[in-house]
Amino acid sequence: MLPQLQRRSELAKQFMEQKEAKARVESRFPSPSEVEALRFVKRAIGNRDPSQVERWFHPGTANPVEVVDFCGGVELRDGSIERYEWLSRIDAHDVLLEGVQVVFKGSDKSVERLALLTPDAEGTWKLDFDAFARSVAPSWDVVLGKRENVPSPKQAMVRVFVAKDQYFNGPFRDDAEWVCYGITSPDIDELLSGYCRVGSPEQLELEKLLEDGQRMRRATLQLTRVENSEARQFEITRIFAKDWVLPKPFGNKG
Repeated sequence: MLPQLQRRSELAKQFMEQKEAKARVESRFPSPSEVEALRFVKRAIGNRDPSQVERWFHPGTANPVEVVDFCGGVELRDGSIERYEWLSRIDAHDVLLEGVQVVFKGSDKSVERLALLTPDAEGTWKLDFDAFARSVAPSWDVVLGKRENVPSPKQAMVRVFVAKDQYFNGPFRDDAEWVCYGITSPDIDELLSGYCRVGSPEQLELEKLLEDGQRMRRATLQLTRVENSEARQFEITRIFAKDWVLPKPFGNKG
């Protein structure tokens, strides 16, 4: 029994050290207030100077000109901005996040984009561009085989909403081997089906993501095309992030 007690003591010590480290990081990166967050997002989206992009954004996969061009054209795509809604702290699995919902008028109905703020190494909060733009690689029309003379890729990284689903067909017909998830995005009309092998790390991560009773959650996934599958069927082969912000060396909570 002595080794077991020592092991429990060591685990308890590690837990307390992690808890203390988390508290230190959070105190080092104080969150912006509602007024500060709303003002920051408005200024970031309104910026038209590529040289100022680093001040306002984590640009991610985009260069400064692409960030400015996207923000300059977002109202043409989504309609005029109706309002900004502060969501406060919405940390996602070890990433510090503050959220602001940007609501656009839209042509038929309101369009929403999520402005997620996360701190850099100095604790300066910036807007994650890829999350705001819902960046995917390659583009959705390529992923779904809608671009003429461009073959659908074997793999893609997508920012989507994911939920439990029940659709088993083709190479995923065996529900004892596969777990099915519905995948959707505001940027596509189709409801996709994503599959993880039962007991795989990907399935366990998604089950944990959905265990709080939420019907649908944000996630950044790697989708892989499987031979003989339907156009909207994919295997989920990696969970890049349990939200739309990819984990970085900065902004982590311990």
